[in-house]
Amino acid sequence: MLSAQMSLLSGIWQGKLPVTKDSLTIVLFVENRGDSVYAVLDSPDQYKTDMAMDSYSFVNDTLRFTVKSLSVDFVGRMEKGEIKGRFTQYGRRSKLTLRPASERKLFPRPDEPVPPFPYQSLDLNFPYDTALPPINGTLTFPSDRRPKAALILISGSGRQDRNEEVCAHKPFLVIADFLTRAGYAVFRYDDPPYATFAKQTSYDFARQAQVVFDTLSSRKELASAPIGLVGHSEGGLIAWMVAAENPRVACVVSLAGMGVHISDILLYQTQALSRQLQISDYQIESNNYVNKSIYDIVKKSKSVAQADKKLQNFFDGYVKKMTPEQRKEFHYTDFEIAMMKQQVLSPWFYTLFHIKPADFMQKVRCPVLALNGSLDMQVSADENLTAMKASLKNTPSVTCQTLPGLNHLFQECKTGAVSEYGDIEQTIAPSALKAIETWLNERFE
Repeated sequence: MLSAQMSLLSGIWQGKLPVTKDSLTIVLFVENRGDSVYAVLDSPDQYKTDMAMDSYSFVNDTLRFTVKSLSVDFVGRMEKGEIKGRFTQYGRRSKLTLRPASERKLFPRPDEPVPPFPYQSLDLNFPYDTALPPINGTLTFPSDRRPKAALILISGSGRQDRNEEVCAHKPFLVIADFLTRAGYAVFRYDDPPYATFAKQTSYDFARQAQVVFDTLSSRKELASAPIGLVGHSEGGLIAWMVAAENPRVACVVSLAGMGVHISDILLYQTQALSRQLQISDYQIESNNYVNKSIYDIVKKSKSVAQADKKLQNFFDGYVKKMTPEQRKEFHYTDFEIAMMKQQVLSPWFYTLFHIKPADFMQKVRCPVLALNGSLDMQVSADENLTAMKASLKNTPSVTCQTLPGLNHLFQECKTGAVSEYGDIEQTIAPSALKAIETWLNERFE
């Protein structure tokens, strides 16, 4: 039987968790379901909902719950209709008061597929290095026929899960479902655990993609089907790297992929965001000078130590005539400079600055489809597709296409701003999915 105390908490409870100079909304949702209690945690500011709890109890007016995947632990006591307690995450403790709320913010995703599916799905585990965690992913393939081809989905920058989840969207799940229904086998996989991922570079990601390729080549479900690569954002670069070295790659599909150097992409992103925020031309020009100086130093340095020293010399000279107030206003305090250096000198970033996408594209000989959205504020369609056409001039079959009105995630959007991603219900525009399918069918039907 459900205890009377447990039923008291049924409903929506909301509080503000202090973080740095802001706060994060935390929501506890509790629902009585027969003789049991359904309790989940939401973080709507991060577009996270229905986070499952590993333990939950409400005894003697004391609420306790844990979410092990997030290292979250909460202990609080009911007082005068509020729950006042301590929220702990990764060892950091903060006060959190939960109060009754009337509405729970959810994020509808109407094109996200739900079971049952008209195809087979297998969770696979690929051990590939005794010193590293295995590769974990999901293979989907037609139940009633040999797949036209197999496609490996390669995610973009930052640690991603197999669905490339962002802002409550699961782009790779939608792509995999769509293409599997169209007769293709699709494999999508998780990035390694954070401790491993933080030490890795684009070359490690390319090696992982190659291991996936080799392993899928021997799977009986694929029956010697041709295998292609589909890379989103930085995943497009990884696809170039693998295809340049592996003549067995049947095709490359680049989705908002990198055709120019990372420094050009970052400069474009900063300027596009600044103009959307209506930052003055003077400030944009000043920021552009600093960013370009940083990127040039890292690109031209032969080691991290050398880059570190040159960056410090640059900043020492740049802030020399600034007052402490100005350094704080323009975010050039010693702490903020240290954080900037730490970012650009991380293994992944430093290595990426020394990679030229053209070096790999020039070696690609398989058919290529490159799609970019006209409103992409992260990877410029014109700049990158133009660079791809030039670098792939010796590749026999290349199709480059700008899809009008789509952003970096290939959503139909108004401005292309990153802030729109979570507010748009659509995960991927049908026009983008159809463009991929049509091109693939012309080659593998």
